[in-house]
Amino acid sequence: MIRKLDNIPVTTTWEQALEKLRINDEDDVAMVSGLFKTAKNIARPKALYRECYVENINGKAVRIDGVDFESDVLAANLKKVHRVFAYVSTCGTEVDDWSAGEKDYIVSLWLDMIKQLFLQDANKFLRDYLKKGYGFETISAVNPGSGNKENWPIAQQAGLFAMIGNVKQEIGVTLTDSFLMLPIKSSSGLLYQSDTEFTNCSLCGRKNCVGRRADFNKELYERTFD
Repeated sequence: MIRKLDNIPVTTTWEQALEKLRINDEDDVAMVSGLFKTAKNIARPKALYRECYVENINGKAVRIDGVDFESDVLAANLKKVHRVFAYVSTCGTEVDDWSAGEKDYIVSLWLDMIKQLFLQDANKFLRDYLKKGYGFETISAVNPGSGNKENWPIAQQAGLFAMIGNVKQEIGVTLTDSFLMLPIKSSSGLLYQSDTEFTNCSLCGRKNCVGRRADFNKELYERTFD
C-alpha cells in the first residue's frame, strides 16, 4: 500500500537554522531571517512510502516486491529483514520553486541549507510516523547513491522509484537522466526495523564530509564488503 504524507509541519526554528548557517554579519542575519520566515510559510514538506517485502537475497542480488537490486550493503543489512518501507521525501516543490528565483550565489547557498533542514523535518516525521504506527523502537535506512559509490549504486534509484509508484504525481519529485532527484533537497531509500540503527555514513570513507552523521566503521566496512 502506498501512503502519502503531505501534512508534515516545518519544525525547524530560526535559532536552529541560524546555528546551521553560521552567519555573523548583522545585516545578513536580518536579511536571512526574513527569507527564513517566508520559506517556512511557503514550504510543504512531503513523504511517500510503500510497504514492501524482501523476496530473495543471493550474494549481493536482492529482490524486493519483484524489483531486483544489486548491493553488498542491501544484502548484508536485509539478511534478517522481511519488511521494508521504500520511500521518497522532499522539502517540497513549493519552496524549491520559490527559492529558484534567487540570483545571488551566497544567498542561494543559504536557502539550500534551509531547504535541507526542511527535508530533515520530513525525514524525522516519516520515521516517527512509522515508529508509532508499527511499534518500532529503532529504524535504519539505506539510500542509493549515499556514501561510497559501491554501497548502493545511484543508478538503482530508478528501480526504487518504479517500486514505489508515481512519485512525480504524488509529491512532485522527479529523476534526472543521471538519477539525481529534483527538488535536490529530497531523499530516497529503504527504511526498516532494526536492533541497532544503521547509517550509510558508517560505511563511507570520505573525509571532511559536511553531511556526515556517523564515524566511518572500518570493521563493519570490511565485514560488509568481504
